[in-house]
Parts: sequence; C-alpha cells; structure tokens
Amino acid sequence: MLKKRFLWIFAAVLLIAWLSLFFMNRATEDLVLGKKIEDLAKSDKTEIPLSPLTDFYWDQAMVYGPYTTKDNIEESLNIQFKGSTHGIESLEDRFLLVFAKGNHAVKTVPLSRMPGDYSEKNGRLTPENDVLVVTGR
Repeated sequence: MLKKRFLWIFAAVLLIAWLSLFFMNRATEDLVLGKKIEDLAKSDKTEIPLSPLTDFYWDQAMVYGPYTTKDNIEESLNIQFKGSTHGIESLEDRFLLVFAKGNHAVKTVPLSRMPGDYSEKNGRLTPENDVLVVTGR
C-alpha cells in the first residue's frame, strides 16, 4: 500500500515538472496592446512610444514582418522563444511585436498591416528607445 502511494506521488511530481517545463517562460499574447497600437496607427500617428502603453517589465523588443521564422526571432533578440508567432511565418497580412526580458520572450503582440507597416526607429527597441514607426499608408 505504501509503495503504491509513493508511486502515485512520484508520478504526480514528474507530471508537474514536465508541464512546468513546457509552460515556463512562455510568452503571453497581448491582443489589447495590439488594438491600442493599431488604433494609434489608424489615427495617423507615425511614431508610437511603447513604454506608456506597456504595463509589464521588458528590456528589449523587435517587430517582425511577414515570413519571419521562430529561428529568426530567437537569433535577432538572442532569446529562447516560446509562444505564438500568430502565423507570420506563412502570412503576409500581419506583423509581430515581441517583447523580451532577459533571455526569454515575455509578450507577443500581433499587428495588422491595415494601418501600415511597422519598424523600429533606431534599431532594437528598449524602454528608453521605444518608438515604433508606422509607414506606408
């Protein structure tokens, strides 16, 4: 009886450890932030500061265009990327803004191309250099 109970506890601990490895450091999607950015872009703003719009900690970010792969994201930000790419590797109607803290992505923000194309003003985005540029309307 004791041996059986120990086996069940061990199996439960093993399952929890395996699940935590899968979900740990996974970037969450922020559709609300995406809507705010798109609304600003639709209102003819060509430069959008990101820090006032974010309510989470981040130390770098980049925006990725259509046909960008997960490997490109990991390489350019020097991070481990766990999260949704929202289909940018095969779709051309959206951009993906990826925020990172340390070695992991913390937020992904899908952005529609309807208001325009997105880019960084001065290279990689940081809380001090946080201007997202909208062009091509």
